[in-house]
Amino acid sequence: MSGRGARGRRFSDRAYFWAAFASVMLSVHACIYVMTAWAFPGWLKALWLSAGASALCASASAPLVGPPRNGTGRVSLRSVLQRAGAVWNFVVLFSAAYEILLLAISHIHAMPPRALFPAALCLALLTCLYGLFEAWNVRSVFFSLQTRKLGPGERLRVVQISDLHIGPFMNAGHVARVARAALAAAPDLVVITGDTVDGVVGDGSDTLPFYRPFVRELRAIRESGPRMGVWAVPGNHEYYESFKESARFIESAGICLLRGSKADLGAVLLIGADDMDHATPSDADRSLSRSEALINSLSADEEKKFVLLLRHRPVVEKSTLGKFDLQLSGHTHGGQLVSLPSSRHRIPGWPKGILRLPCGSNIYVSNGAGFVGPPMRFFAPAEIVVIDLTGK
Repeated sequence: MSGRGARGRRFSDRAYFWAAFASVMLSVHACIYVMTAWAFPGWLKALWLSAGASALCASASAPLVGPPRNGTGRVSLRSVLQRAGAVWNFVVLFSAAYEILLLAISHIHAMPPRALFPAALCLALLTCLYGLFEAWNVRSVFFSLQTRKLGPGERLRVVQISDLHIGPFMNAGHVARVARAALAAAPDLVVITGDTVDGVVGDGSDTLPFYRPFVRELRAIRESGPRMGVWAVPGNHEYYESFKESARFIESAGICLLRGSKADLGAVLLIGADDMDHATPSDADRSLSRSEALINSLSADEEKKFVLLLRHRPVVEKSTLGKFDLQLSGHTHGGQLVSLPSSRHRIPGWPKGILRLPCGSNIYVSNGAGFVGPPMRFFAPAEIVVIDLTGK
């Protein structure tokens, strides 16, 4: 099934988005120029406008200079241009914001007028460096959950990876860091909660070789032997181009893909919801969604196991409360560029972190290990999640 036909296009695939974005960025550049022109010599003003024009041209011309990545899966010229343009745009936006803030402060506490923009630019550069660090530095988040469904003293360690977004902005080195962090936790089970792939994977020699280094890094997790395997569910980005090719990429790394199905792992029953199952009526009962029907279909013996629900979007359906012990989700990136108290995608659910739900269910929503668009994060660091399930 083609995701583009079934799920529509990304907003960033639409021409009006980029027309609006270019208009905003040109306006911000001009605004800063007008606010600071009187204070600086002509050569510096010309440098500022040239830098802005170059960044916009770099972003616009990137698709014309070659493939998203080279044969090694490392950085290509196209990726460099896209990253440079994206980071500069954030420098400009932050510069404008800090300039306005410092201007307001100067009315309360006197500041030399010529110092306002240099100070704003320095603050913007520091902010962007912090954003780059948060995106590329993967942290491990630990939490434990006690359950009567495991024997006293028994422990099971689960590692969650989410939202890698292997695509134009990603490189194999970052995926390798994620894999090392996951393996360092010595997990019994590794789960990936969607958006592993973000882009055209392809089915021939023209595209697939670019993704082989990423496959090797993911396969290293499986080959290092989590005894209960590596399992994944699709996210919305797997569907944007071709789900068939996204699935082949995931499975070629030795990862088992669940789509509206269950897997009995002994003490754990794994349930994997497909990306839009919560919004698709069940064939058997149109009053229930596909995911509701799946979760509510558990047998008495299955309900005695620890039920681990994998669902990309942090959606919780009321009829399923008490039917699962822990739901692991992603999708929101914790806000990524703007840390918000609610999901930036406006999906009913929980934006990030652990939440105790009624009837004994729990949900954890990960920030994710990758990023969408600019390789930056603010107050939403890249993470893998290490969950210790302990018997009581």
